[in-house]
Order: sequence, then C-alpha cells, then structure tokens
Amino acid sequence: MKFHRAKNVSDLAIRLAVAMCLFAASLWLAACARKQSDEQLKQQAAQATQQAKQGAQQAAADAKVAAATAERKVNDIAAGVKEGLKSNSKPGAGTVDINSASEQQLVDLPGITGARAQRIIRNRPYSHPHDLVAKGVLTEQQYGRISGQITAD
Repeated sequence: MKFHRAKNVSDLAIRLAVAMCLFAASLWLAACARKQSDEQLKQQAAQATQQAKQGAQQAAADAKVAAATAERKVNDIAAGVKEGLKSNSKPGAGTVDINSASEQQLVDLPGITGARAQRIIRNRPYSHPHDLVAKGVLTEQQYGRISGQITAD
C-alpha cells in the first residue's frame, strides 16, 4: 500500500506541477495578448491624435484666411464711411464732369489724390464715366466710390 500511496502522491505532484505550468503558461499568454492589445490601442490613439492635429491645423489656417478677409472688408467699409463723411462735409459737393473738372475738384472726390487727379486729366477725353476703369486710370473699387458723383459730358 505504501507503493500505491506513493504513486498517488507522485501522480498528484505531477498533476499539480503540470497544472501549475499550464496556469503559468496561460498567464504568460494572457499578458502577451494584453500587451499586443495595448500596442494596438496605442497605435490607434496615435493615429486618431495625428488626424485631429491635422484637422486642427487646417481649421486654424482657414480661420486665419477668414480673419484676414473680414479685416480687409471692415477696413474697406471704414474707409468708405470716412470718405463718405469727408465728401458730404464739403460745400458745393455735387456732380463733377471728369472731362472739364479742375484738379482740385477731382481731389475733392472720395479717394482721389492729387496724383490720381492728374492721371484723370492726362487721359481725357472720356465718353462715359466708366472709361476711368477701362483706361486703367482707376480700379473698379476706386471708381465705385465716386461713380455717383461724376459725369462725362
């Protein structure tokens, strides 16, 4: 009986050792699987962060362009208001004939400097007020500021 009992103890020890080895192996495999899963999560998070970063950079660039455009428009409006107030405050403001106006009469128009007035005079005659743009004397924007105050008689 001692032999049989020793065999059972030996079998039990072997079974216990095998079970412990299997348990250790399963723990090791679980740790490896977790590590791989953690790596995948890290990579996915890194990719998502990179995409978000690119999106934020594009949004910032778009915002800069929009802000610059808005600033330019506000400045144009402010300049127009300023010139409008300036032209309305002058006595005798009315319609100016670009074919016969003096340099001073032209300078009294919004946005027309002495140099621009001289260019207007040098490029006479005009059959229509918009000829100022067609001949390259004024830009469309500059012409728009004075179009209601000029004629070409």
